[in-house]
Parts: sequence; structure tokens; C-alpha cells
Amino acid sequence: MIVISKVANKKLLKGHRYEVQNLWNAGNNQRWVEGKLQLVGFGRYSVDSFTDSSGNPIAKVNYTSTQPQVERFIKFEDCKEGEILVCNSDHYKTLAKGSMYKIEKLEKTESEKNGWGGRSWTHTETKIKFEGIKRKLKFNGWAFRKLTTEESRNISLGSILTGEEPLIVKTTDIRKIDIVVNKEKALMEVISKTLLDENRHHLSIIDWTCQKTGEKFRIKPEDFKDLLDMKLSDILAKIENK
Repeated sequence: MIVISKVANKKLLKGHRYEVQNLWNAGNNQRWVEGKLQLVGFGRYSVDSFTDSSGNPIAKVNYTSTQPQVERFIKFEDCKEGEILVCNSDHYKTLAKGSMYKIEKLEKTESEKNGWGGRSWTHTETKIKFEGIKRKLKFNGWAFRKLTTEESRNISLGSILTGEEPLIVKTTDIRKIDIVVNKEKALMEVISKTLLDENRHHLSIIDWTCQKTGEKFRIKPEDFKDLLDMKLSDILAKIENK
């Protein structure tokens, strides 16, 4: 189901088309959701802020999309060894957002702790280790996601038809900048932070980016060679098309 926004705010564009995940507008819903719709990837809004794809008011019906949605949060108990996860976070030094990793081991430990007033409670710690990655990581259900149906299908077809292994990262001996989904975009993001950094001292923009803002990517000056030889319009086009 597609709707068109009548308003513009921090997340929405006026006149832009959005996909609806859930619609509560039949008059028989709980009062806190009645007259609301939930957009895929954008949250929940009032139906008064939208029209249908033909420009008419939103119909007085309830609706739930049948399209499978990627869960934003995964539970430790729902993961299994040998499963492939996609990194959702850009905060890891050794893992790249958008890259695939295969679970080697899942660990769950429980210990008794003494709390206020001598009351004991059970502390649970969960850790995950990926194949080829030396460190175990504290499990974070927001930092990873499961494969979409399409991603799983493509991996299966690739394995059956060509015998190719999926592009799973299995080493930390590779620079993070070399495994990000969009290298040009990552380089532009870190160099943009440098442009706004007032503590650059005597270093050039490129040198400060390599040593500071782009440190976690292990960026080198030569990584910017192609970007420096391109027009700004061409750089923006590469970023927007990926």
C-alpha cells in the first residue's frame, strides 16, 4: 500500500510516496492507534497527513502489509551457530556496516550477584563470535540483523548454480574501508567531518582524516586518489546511486 505525504518534517518529504506497513483506520481499533499508519522505515503518523496514491483521503480500513520486513532488533535466543548476520552498526573497529558475518559460537553465562539489601539476582552475559574474527563481542541485538528473504535466496542460488560462496567477511587482516558497502560514501563522510573539525592543527585535510576522523577505517592518503581526480558532481552521483 502506497501513500503520499501532505506534510514536510525532519523525516518526510511533501509529495513523496511511502510504503505502509500497518494502517489502523477502520474505527474499531484501540484509541491510541486509531487513525494512524506505520510507514516502512519511518515510524507511525496520523492518516490526516497523507493521501492514497491517487490523492484521495486514506480509506476507512485496516491494513497489514504481507511483505516480509527486516527485524530491527534480534534476540540472542533466535540466533544459531552457522547463521549469517549482517552488521547494522558503524561503531565497530573490525566490522563494517552492511557486511556479512557467519556465527561461529554463541555463549551465554549466568552468575549470581548480590544487590541492594543483600538480595541476590542473576546476571546474564551473552557473547557472539564470528568466523575469522579473533575477538568475541558482547551481543547487541540492534547491531546486527538477519538476512532478508531475497539475500538468503541469492546466496542459495549462487551456491547451487555457480558453487560460489557468499561474500562473508572472515578476517580482521583487511582494512575496514575495503569491505564497506559504499567506499566513496564512507570516504566522503569522514572527510566531511574533517572539514568541520577546528582542531586540525598544521595537518592537511587528507592527513587529519587518515589520522583522526577516518582512523577506524585505517584509511591511507592514496584511498582518496580517485575522488581527488573526480568532479564534485561525479562524486555525488556515485554516492547517490549506491
